[in-house]
Amino acid sequence: MTCDSFEHARAAILVTVKRRTDIEGLRAIAVLAVLLFHAGVPGLGGGYVGVDVFFVVSGFLITSLLVAEKTNTGKVSLGAFYARRARRILPVSALVAVATLIASWIWLEPLRLRSLSHDVLAVALFSSNFVFANRGADYLQSTLPPSPLQHYWSLAVEEQFYVVWPALVMLVCIGIGTRTMRNVRLWVGITAGVAAVASFVSCMALMNTSQPWAFFSPHTRAFELAIGALVAVVPVGVSVVAVRVNAMIAWCGLAGIITTVVLFSETTSFPGPWAIAPVMATAFLLRGGNATSWAPEVVLRLSPLQWLGSRSYSAYLWHWPVLIIAAAALDKKLSVFEGLICLMISLALSEFSYRFVENPVRRNHNIAGVRALVLAVSLIAVVSGSAVLAENNQPSLDGGVAATVPTLVTESSTTINSNVSTTTVPTEPELPNEGAPVDAIVQAMAATGLPSNITPKLQQALSDMPTIYNNNCHASFSAVRPKNCVYGDATSSTVIGLYGDSHAAQWFPAFEKLAIKRNWKLISYTKRGCPPADIPTYSKVLGKIYKECAPWRENVLKQMVADGVQTVFIAHFDRLLSASTRVPMWQKEWRAALQLTVDALTATGITPVLMEDTPYPGQDVPTCLSRHYTNVQLCNPIISSAYRDDIHQMLQDFDAAKVHVLWTRQWFCTDAGCPTVVGNILVYRDDNHMTVTFASFIAPLLDAAIVDVVNWVSTHPQ
Repeated sequence: MTCDSFEHARAAILVTVKRRTDIEGLRAIAVLAVLLFHAGVPGLGGGYVGVDVFFVVSGFLITSLLVAEKTNTGKVSLGAFYARRARRILPVSALVAVATLIASWIWLEPLRLRSLSHDVLAVALFSSNFVFANRGADYLQSTLPPSPLQHYWSLAVEEQFYVVWPALVMLVCIGIGTRTMRNVRLWVGITAGVAAVASFVSCMALMNTSQPWAFFSPHTRAFELAIGALVAVVPVGVSVVAVRVNAMIAWCGLAGIITTVVLFSETTSFPGPWAIAPVMATAFLLRGGNATSWAPEVVLRLSPLQWLGSRSYSAYLWHWPVLIIAAAALDKKLSVFEGLICLMISLALSEFSYRFVENPVRRNHNIAGVRALVLAVSLIAVVSGSAVLAENNQPSLDGGVAATVPTLVTESSTTINSNVSTTTVPTEPELPNEGAPVDAIVQAMAATGLPSNITPKLQQALSDMPTIYNNNCHASFSAVRPKNCVYGDATSSTVIGLYGDSHAAQWFPAFEKLAIKRNWKLISYTKRGCPPADIPTYSKVLGKIYKECAPWRENVLKQMVADGVQTVFIAHFDRLLSASTRVPMWQKEWRAALQLTVDALTATGITPVLMEDTPYPGQDVPTCLSRHYTNVQLCNPIISSAYRDDIHQMLQDFDAAKVHVLWTRQWFCTDAGCPTVVGNILVYRDDNHMTVTFASFIAPLLDAAIVDVVNWVSTHPQ
């Protein structure tokens, strides 16, 4: 396709666009919603729908250009299309990615640079959405700090759409001549309609199994772009009635977008069925156009919106890294005022990149064919090279000290003698009461620099997890039946169980050591994010109410009876989200639900032991330590934030009611706080799970605390 024919087609479609609505104004509203939402401005909890507006507009514009080109020239030139996309997308995308990497090297926590280098490479390969989908769907990675390039996922979805859609349009239009505009629109419309329905159905299905993949995947987001494409090929009526109706539709569309921005929130199931609201609202606005003097264009053509709309692409790319890196540099969550200052900086950067990078390259139609290919390959090479360079030049995290291996002093335990005289009534042992912190923890509160011999290394902390994760004994989200996972002595007459969510699973290394040492039979009953208490929860990873927990718990109870479990240790994360409020559940809910669990187990002859939860650091510990490697004390949570007083009171009440409670706080904290490094051992692998190394370290404390009770229950069944 020649430049002249392209300009003719482009001019034709711009006339159509101006007749329908002002695209720049619509882009401005979309990007403004996203920017203010990310800055934390109250009242705009649904600002993320701005991305969905962008998707619909992109589908509309791209399809309009392709249809106009086919109608005016009789063909669709993929080479010319991709040359235009390369000029439009790649220069600013590459600039922001490389600039973000450089700024991150200066201000971001060092540990985040490794994952960031992977993210930069994903940007270069147009696959960011897959990286973040996998990260979000991984229960162990879902709590990691956000990447400064996470917003590139939407650009990756569009780029993947651009790979498929033009070729599909060209394919369905084979044999249609230049004077059959109606047939072109018909076939493209049918294709867009089928794609929209198939994509929406796929999105709804995936929402039930993995919300992150439904959110980031191209095939689950394609319906938004396809609806935009459908709007592009539906003729607009020219009668007086049609013009007035279209104007009213456009106003409804604008009102719908604003309503979703205001009423939606982070708790809205998205992109579930509610995603259709902003998508259809955008379609209505595109459909309505500037049919009358009172159409929405009187608003959309306001100068500030026109200015922001023309720079919306640059503004979107710049704003997120500025916000994330600023928060890291200040080592705090940004206030709304600070967030707005960051947005001003972003807009200044947007103006620079728009004037000196985006526009000069985009408008240079000499960059076509081989030149466009050279431009694309060169920019991809620059971004990829910067990622490789960062990956192979990670900063040192040596705090300048080498710590000694910590030691533990445990009280000797007695062994229950089952061969007592018939005239003597044996006394049932009890678990230890709440005690003073162990010496290793007290000493750790005085530590300063990050040990050079820390175990595990910060870079490997996330993978320092129990073996039950790797051998599928820690049940998946979809599982409703427990695994058959036996450890220790499979023939032993002493059978113990470990029951709960990941906060039970984190104790597995310690319990396995005990099972081997004491010749006990240990059976693991754990499941991702699923509490042992009979209580409905909301899963942030799945993006829905966690309905698979109830049948799993029911089946676990039956399996415990069949397995002959005598003593079961119950642990859970006490900050799981309520199914109704989607905030951490109150003590009242936990108390009633745990009582039901205790009663159900006791009724079957199983002795339950409630374990005090481990401390909650409130931030990713390895990341924090990488920033404060010269003073690890800055990463130690204080007691008031690490533990919930209401949960502590609840456990005291259970203890007073003669339910076994295993107190563990003294193994992790002093009265002042909870060290994140003990000797040369890293305590936490993320923001709420202990490392296998530390769990193994405190195994002797666990052994001394429970051995008498376990042996007693084994020899004195209920």
